[in-house]
Amino acid sequence: MNTPYPTYPRLQALLGAAMPGLQLSTTAAEALEDALAEANEQAPPSAFFARLRGIAHSHGADGQAWRERQLSEARGRELAEATRCLAALSACGCVLLAAQSAREMEDASVQCPPQVEEGLLHAVVVLADHAGALVEPDACAPLL
Repeated sequence: MNTPYPTYPRLQALLGAAMPGLQLSTTAAEALEDALAEANEQAPPSAFFARLRGIAHSHGADGQAWRERQLSEARGRELAEATRCLAALSACGCVLLAAQSAREMEDASVQCPPQVEEGLLHAVVVLADHAGALVEPDACAPLL
């Protein structure tokens, strides 16, 4: 009968293929595994995952939660989403301005293709419509 050996997932991930041939005592392997677990807990989350968590918690384009009072959670989420739409709208506008400048100042090889500009203009319209729908007062909400 085989004796089951404890697994050390963090140590295995760190050392990979070198782990099976490495002769570590159980005490050393456990100490290393614990140290790796503590380091993982103290590591700051990546900006990408932090932003995703922020969006899930109704953070707006500035990364902050919507702060108006007497809003339902759903309404706060809608207004935070509207700020993100407006930030995207602003970014599309900046790219369109840069494309216009390149068209006027540069030769054809560095200009933005017309299909890209058309796509950006379509994105501007969709984002503006969506942001407008999000900030429109809810017809069912009582006026304060």
